[in-house]
Amino acid sequence: MLSTYSAQNPYLSAIIWLTITIGVYLISLVIFRLLGRRPVFHPMIFCIALLTIVLFYAGVGVTAYQAHTNVLTWLLGPATVALAVPLYTQLSSIRQNTLAIMLPILIGGTIAPILALAGLYFVVLDKHVRLSLLTKSITSPLAIETSQHIGGIPGLAVVIVIFTGIVGAIFASVVYRIFKITSAPAQGLALGTVGHAIGTAQGVQMSQKIGAFATLGLCINGVLTAIILPIIFFLIS
Repeated sequence: MLSTYSAQNPYLSAIIWLTITIGVYLISLVIFRLLGRRPVFHPMIFCIALLTIVLFYAGVGVTAYQAHTNVLTWLLGPATVALAVPLYTQLSSIRQNTLAIMLPILIGGTIAPILALAGLYFVVLDKHVRLSLLTKSITSPLAIETSQHIGGIPGLAVVIVIFTGIVGAIFASVVYRIFKITSAPAQGLALGTVGHAIGTAQGVQMSQKIGAFATLGLCINGVLTAIILPIIFFLIS
């Protein structure tokens, strides 16, 4: 079994699983492009499904897989810091349209967790699960750190974040058509604020301008939420 081999050769198995993970993602990306780049065929969907199958037949548990690929988790930190670059390139837009940009981000970032909790009002769930839902619309590395500070479950927070991003990427175009939203800044800010990194990636696929504003929504909402949620939790605890 691959699980036994992994335990005996931790360094080599880490290289193997990192290679498998990257390979699976590249395959998912090819499938996405072959199917016309439609949001419903988002590469993350295929990537998760394929990796699940590989882990099942390899006899490797999720905990062991995370241990072998923890370098990818570590890279989330530098990736988050790197978001400062596209944010810096849009500083002129922020200065010229501060209120028009900040207001929808603040509203969207506030409504998203409230709606999540409201939807679970009649469902009996552990307190830590509910707290994990508060970080559902910020990017994964920020969700991990924020959920730790407010008493959530980091692993669950990541799953919720990924699911939220995929749903946002899939249904964004439909929502825009129904409500006749044609403004690129509005589309981008909505995708970045609610759909975080996955939504931003979808925005880049739609157009460069939508992608730029999605980056703004992602960065500003992520930073504000990561700062505000721990403060609120501290005040009410």
